[in-house]
Amino acid sequence: MSNEPILKSHRRPGVETTVVAVRNVRFGDGSYPVLAGPVAIESEEQIVDIAMAAEESGVSMLRGAAYRADASPYGFRGLGEEGLWHLEHAGKLSGLPTISEVLEPGHVELVADHVDMLEVGPDNMQNFVLLRAAGSVGKPVMLHRGPSATIDEWLMAAEYILAEDNEDVVLCERGSRTFDPRTSETVNISAIPVVQQMSHLPVVIDPAPNDKTHDLILPLALAGRSAGADGLIVAAHVDPATAKAGNGSQLDLGELRQLMESLGIPSMRDEIDRVDRELVKLVARRLHASVEIGRIKAKRELPLRSPDREAELIAEARDDAVAVGVDPDYIEALFTTVLDYSRAAQQAAIDLDGGLGAG
Repeated sequence: MSNEPILKSHRRPGVETTVVAVRNVRFGDGSYPVLAGPVAIESEEQIVDIAMAAEESGVSMLRGAAYRADASPYGFRGLGEEGLWHLEHAGKLSGLPTISEVLEPGHVELVADHVDMLEVGPDNMQNFVLLRAAGSVGKPVMLHRGPSATIDEWLMAAEYILAEDNEDVVLCERGSRTFDPRTSETVNISAIPVVQQMSHLPVVIDPAPNDKTHDLILPLALAGRSAGADGLIVAAHVDPATAKAGNGSQLDLGELRQLMESLGIPSMRDEIDRVDRELVKLVARRLHASVEIGRIKAKRELPLRSPDREAELIAEARDDAVAVGVDPDYIEALFTTVLDYSRAAQQAAIDLDGGLGAG
C-alpha cells in the first residue's frame, strides 16, 4: 500500500473541472473572463478611469496592485492600504469584482478585506507561508507559475492553498524564463492543455510579462483561448508611457478596447443584452396571460392552482433543458419562481377586481 498522499490539485476519475466563482465571474465553466487593470495603482482617478473603461469594453474583473515588489529597491512600491481603498471604490463604481496581489503573510487579511480575489505572483509561488495565509482567509486565490517552475512544482504549490480547505484556486500561466530576450519570459501555450489533463483547477494566461511585448498580447490571447484557457490577464493603463510601474507591456485603453473586440467579447455581451431584453418581454407576455386566466377562473369559481398541470409543465421544461444542454435543476428553479409570482399576481388582480365590484 502506497504512503503517497492524494494530491487535491490532481484530476481524478469522475472529477470535473472545478468552477471557481468570484461574484458573477466564473472560471472553468467554458467562459473566457478577462482581468484587466494597471500594474500598479497610482491614484484614485487613475484606477477609476481604468475601471470604467474596462467595464465598458467587456472586461470581467478589475486588477491592480496596491503593494509591489519591484526588481529595483528604488522603484515604485505601491500605495499600500490607500491603494486598496481606491481599488475597492473603483470596483464598486464599475460593478467589477476586484483582484490584487499579496506579497507578505501579514498583508493577507488586509488585502482580503478590500478585494474579491487574492493573487500570489510568480516570485512567491513557493513562498509556502504566504500560500498558507492566502488559503486560510476564505477568498478565491489565483496562483501564478514561477518563471523557472515545472508544472509539477506549480501544482504542488497549489496544494498549500488547497490544504487550507480552500478549493477556490485558479492557476495562471505567465511565462517561463528562456534565453531569448525577445520572448523571455515565454508564455507556454502547451502548458494549458497539459495542466488541464493533470489538474481539475482552471488555468488562465498572462501573455505579456516581458519588457515591451504588448504587441504579442493579441496573438497570444487568441492562442490561449484556442488552447482552452479559462481566462486572460491584461495589463492596462490610462497612459502607459508615464506609468510609475510596468515593464512596457501595458496597453492603453484604446488598445484594450481593440483587444476585447478582437476576442469578440463586446459582441457577445451585446447578444446577451438582446437576449435579456427578449426574456423580459416574454416573461411579461406570460404574466399578462396568466393574470387573465386567473380572472376567468375566479369568475367560474375554479381553483387558481392546478398542481397536476404545474408538475406536467415543470417535467416538460426539464426534458427541454436536457435536450439543449442546460441543467434541468436550474430550469426547474426558474419555472418555480415564475409560477409562484404568477399565482401572486393572479390573486392580486382578483382582489383588485373584487374591490372594484367585478364579478
